[in-house]
Amino acid sequence: MAGTSGGTPLREDVLVVEGLHCGSCAAAVEAMLKRQPGVAEAAVNFAADSATVRFDTAQTDLARLQKAVARLGYRLLAPGEEGRDAGGGKRLHRRLLIRLAVALVFGMWCMMPAYLVYLAPLGIVEPSITWPLALASGLFALPVLVYSGAHFYRVGFNTLRVGAPGLDALITLAVLAATAVSVWQLARGSAHVYFDAAVMLITFQLIARFIDGRVRRRAADVVRSYLSQAPETATRLDPAGRRETLPAAEIAPGERIVLTAGEPLALDAAVLEGHGEVDQALLTGEYEPSTAGPGDTLRAGCTLVTGELELSVIAAVGERRIDALARSVRGLLSRKTALQRLTDAAARVLLPIIVTAAVLATGLGAALGLAADEALTRGLAVLIIACPCALSLAIPLVVVTGHARMVAKGVIFRDPAALETAADAHVVVFDKTGTLTTATPAIAEVLPAGDDTPETLLALAADTLHGTDHPVAHSLAAHAPPSARAGGGVRQVQAGLGTRWERDGHTRLAGRAAWLGEQGVSVPPADDARMALHLAENGRYRGVIHFDEALHPDAAETVAALKRAGHEVYLLSGDHRASCLRQAERLGIAPERVVAGVTPEAKQRFIEGLEQRRAVAFVGDGLNDGLALAGARLGMAVGDATPTAQAAAAVYLPDGVGRVPATLALARRARRLMRQNLGWALGYNALALVLAVAGLVAPVIAAAAMTLSTLCVLLNSLRMKAAR
Repeated sequence: MAGTSGGTPLREDVLVVEGLHCGSCAAAVEAMLKRQPGVAEAAVNFAADSATVRFDTAQTDLARLQKAVARLGYRLLAPGEEGRDAGGGKRLHRRLLIRLAVALVFGMWCMMPAYLVYLAPLGIVEPSITWPLALASGLFALPVLVYSGAHFYRVGFNTLRVGAPGLDALITLAVLAATAVSVWQLARGSAHVYFDAAVMLITFQLIARFIDGRVRRRAADVVRSYLSQAPETATRLDPAGRRETLPAAEIAPGERIVLTAGEPLALDAAVLEGHGEVDQALLTGEYEPSTAGPGDTLRAGCTLVTGELELSVIAAVGERRIDALARSVRGLLSRKTALQRLTDAAARVLLPIIVTAAVLATGLGAALGLAADEALTRGLAVLIIACPCALSLAIPLVVVTGHARMVAKGVIFRDPAALETAADAHVVVFDKTGTLTTATPAIAEVLPAGDDTPETLLALAADTLHGTDHPVAHSLAAHAPPSARAGGGVRQVQAGLGTRWERDGHTRLAGRAAWLGEQGVSVPPADDARMALHLAENGRYRGVIHFDEALHPDAAETVAALKRAGHEVYLLSGDHRASCLRQAERLGIAPERVVAGVTPEAKQRFIEGLEQRRAVAFVGDGLNDGLALAGARLGMAVGDATPTAQAAAAVYLPDGVGRVPATLALARRARRLMRQNLGWALGYNALALVLAVAGLVAPVIAAAAMTLSTLCVLLNSLRMKAAR
C-alpha cells in the first residue's frame, strides 16, 4: 500500500512498459496513465522502460491501465512478468538499426541530386535538368520518409492525442511541412525542393535514438540478472514422497521441495528437515557460509554448500524477495536526473515556441508582400533550423566519443545520466565482501597444540578437507597442497559442523569447536569470532587455524588516495560487525564509519540518508548491492561483480577498486562536457529562431546550419578522448 484516498487504499506499482523507443513514447504513456480514473500519480521513464503508478484500487485496476496503454501501441506488464522476454529489447534495437540503415543509404542518394540543384546557379548544372534532379531527390527520399520516419509520425500523433507533444511531434511537423512544400513546388514545375532537409531530420534523430538506446537502457537487464540468480526449476516432493523436477513458476506456496548440495534455491522457503551450510553472500554479503536447519527461512538465490534440505515454499515466483528487489531496483533506475529533466522540458517547451515562430515568419513574409511560396518557405526554414537535433545528441555523444578512452583506462560507463552528479560525490561508500576483499579466505594464524608445528597442522587440515567444497578447503589447498595419502580413507561431512576422515585406523576431525567437543575431544577455550577450523586426531586436540578475509592488493591504496583527495570513506556490509571492524582497521577507515549487518534494503536506505547532505558514490559487486548501486548518485560495480551488480551500476570497473579515484575524475570531465553541449544546443536554437523568423535563412541554409550545430556538439564531445 502506498497511501489512501478518501479511505480507499492507494496501490503503487513499478511496472514494465514494453515497446518504448524514445522519451516521447514515455511522455505519451505517462499522459495516458494520468488521464485514467483513479490514477493519483504516474511517472514513465524511457531509460528504465518503466512506469511508477499510484492508483485507487476502488476506481481502477491493472487490467484497465493495461488496456489504456495498449491503445497507444505499448504493453504494460504485470508484476512478475518483467524480465521474461529477453528478446524484446533486441527486436526494438534491430528494427531501429534497419530504419537507420535505410535512412543512411537512401539519404545519400537523395542528397546527391539535391546538391546538384543547389549548385545550378553557379553554372555547374544545366537549368533544364534541375526539375528532373529535384524529382529524383524526392524519389530517393521516399523510403526514408515512408519507412524510416514512420515511428516519429506514430509517436508524434500519439503525443498530440494525449496532450503531451514533444520532440517527435516537432520532427513530424517539420518533415511533413518540408515534404508538402517540396511536392507543391514540383507540381508547379519548380525545382526548389527540401526533401534532403526532411531526410536529414529523420536520419539525425535515428542516430540519436541508436546512441541513446545503447548507452542508457539497462533496467531490463537488471531485472533479468536478478531473476537469473534463482534457477527456473525446482525439485518438488509429491504427497507420496516422489521427487519430480518442475518449473519453479508451477510450484505454489505450501508445497514441499528438496535442495541438494551445490544447488541454488529457486523459491523462498522454510526448512522442514535436514541440516546444511548455505552460501548467502549474494543476498547478505556474509562471506562465511551459515548453518541451516528446521525452522530457518531461506531466500531464492542462495546456494546450499553441504547437506540436503526439505523445505516448504513460502513465496511463489513473482512474490519472492528476489522479485521485490528487482522491482525496487527498476524503480530506482526510473528516477530522472537534472540533465534528463532539463532535456525533456526543453523539448516540450520548444514545440509551441517553434510552431508559433514558424507561423509568425510565414505571416511576416506575407505582410511584407512576399509571394505565397516564399512566405511558406520562411516558415519551413524556421521548422528545420530550430529542430533540436543537437539537443537530443548532447548527452549520448559524450559517452560514445569517450568510450574507447574510458575502456583503455579500465572504466566502462553504462549510464551517462548518473555522471552529472559524480563531480559532487564527496562520499565514497564501499561494500566489503568481494569488493575490498577476495572471495577465498586467507589464513590469519596457525596455533598448534603440543609439539605440532604450523606446517604439520596445515598439512593435517589440508588432508582432512581434501575433496570437499568448503571455501576453507580451497584456501588450505593453496597454502598446503594435500599429500598423496589424502586421497584414501572414508570421509563423512556433517553439514555446518565439520568433517570426519578415517584412514589406516586413524580418525581425524576438522570443524567447529563445539562439534569436536561432542566427539569427545577436549577443546581449550577459543575465540570463534573469526572463522576457525579446529583439528583433532585420534581423540587428541591438535590445534586451530584462524581464517580472515584477504584484502584486494590495491584496496588500502585506493582508500588512502580517496582520503587524500578529501573524500569521506565508509564501509557498508551485510557481514557481522567484528569482521567489518577488522578490515576497516587494516584499511584505515574510522570505526564510526563502519556499518555492518545490514540487509540490501537497509543499505539503500543508508545511502539515501547520506545523500540528504552530500552526493554519494557506492562501490559494490554482489546481488545484495543492487539496490544501493541503483540508488546511489554514482553506482560502481567492480572486479568479478555479478551480472546483476554490473547491470544496476552506472559504472563497471573490471580491474577492481583501484580505478575508483580515476573514475571520479573522468565523471567530472564528462559532466562538464555534457553541460557545455546542452548550453550550445539551447543557445543555437534561440539564435537560429530569431534569424529564421527575420527571413535571413533559406531552408537549404537551415538544413546546413542544423548539421553544423550537431557537428559542433560532436567536436566538443570528442574532447572526452583527451581526458587524463
